[in-house]
Parts: sequence; structure tokens; C-alpha cells
Amino acid sequence: MHIERLHSQFRGEVDIAAQAFFLWKTINKHASEDRRIYTGLNEQALSWNILTHSLQTTFFIVLGRLFDTDGDAFSVHAFLRSCIDNIEQFSKEFLRQRKLENSSGGEPEWLEEYLNNAYVPDKRDFQMIRGALRKRQKRYEKVYRPIRNTVVAHKATATMDNVDALFGRTDVAEIEEFLWFLHQVQETVFQLIYNGWLTKIGDHAFGEEEYVGRDVHSLLERLKI
Repeated sequence: MHIERLHSQFRGEVDIAAQAFFLWKTINKHASEDRRIYTGLNEQALSWNILTHSLQTTFFIVLGRLFDTDGDAFSVHAFLRSCIDNIEQFSKEFLRQRKLENSSGGEPEWLEEYLNNAYVPDKRDFQMIRGALRKRQKRYEKVYRPIRNTVVAHKATATMDNVDALFGRTDVAEIEEFLWFLHQVQETVFQLIYNGWLTKIGDHAFGEEEYVGRDVHSLLERLKI
């Protein structure tokens, strides 16, 4: 499969997880700061509870997919493995084709010099990202996978009386760091695919919370809550 399509699928998964989480967080933030919103949500508790449950379920299911280590699953692991297995698709010739597809007419006069300066990654670049992933994977498996497997995707009888304890081990800042890291992965690979630029984890702005926040604010204003 072309690496562009794999990247698009991966970016879509990261976006869904981030948007579900930040939508939940943002509405709760508005409710804690605005008495009208807090009252409105409590007066429409059924709708709010369903929305909360839906966002929570979406987030944990998609996060589980992203950190899935099953060989048949499309996850961050599978995505990085595909980058390594298809390393030839990061060549300058492939980059040339992508630039030509986005140009109007013939070959731009700047293209040759651009390609001369482009970075061509090797397998070690992706192996470094996989190394940074390992500690997040361990934390996910310890704290978040049990929630996904025994509360959200399946309701295990053994943990039905233990749900609060499981959620009590989670941390908002840690979840945001997971989402930040996954965004860094997709953006780093994006720059290699489409621009031939070498960037690293931490180079890319992560503005999903602000983006979702603006949308939620607009929605609440339209609903006049």
C-alpha cells in the first residue's frame, strides 16, 4: 500500500482520538467556569450523559487501536513498521512525483534544487521513533488498556466493582502527552513524505485543544446555552 494512504489513515485515527478527548475536556471546562452551562447540562442530564459516554468510548476504543500490538491491527506500531518496510517510497524520485502531482503544468524550475537538498530517511530514523514509543506503550498497557478491555470494549464481571479504581489511575496530563506524541509521529512522517524535511519528535505544534475549543465555543453560542 502507498505510504501516503497509510499516513492518511493514521492521521485520521490520531485526529479522532484527540478530538473526542478534547471535546469532552472542553465542555467540562466551560461548565466549571460558566454557571449557565453547568445548569443547562444538569437540566439535560440524559443528553449530556449519553454524549459523555459516547466521547469516552470513542476515545478509549481509538486509543486502543493506536496502541494495539496485534500483528493484524493498524496501529502506530504497524504504521512505523510499514514506513520501514516501504522505505523506498521516501526516495527523492517518489518525492519528485508527489511535487509534480501538486504542480500545475510542467516541472517547476525550482524542483531540481529542492530535491538536491531534500532529506532521504533510512530505517534508523523510524527505529528512533519506535524507541520513543516504547515507554508510552508500557504506560498504556499498565493503566489504559485494562480500561479499554474490561470496561469500554467489554464489560468484565471481575472488574465491575473496580471501575472507579481503574479510572483513578488515569491522568489527564498523561493522556494529553500520548496524544501529543502521536501527533508528533504523524507530522514527522508527513514532512518526510511530502516535503523531504527531517524533523523530530517535539518540533511540531499541537493545536488540537485550541481547535476543538473554538468549535465548542461556537456551538454553545449558537445554542445560546
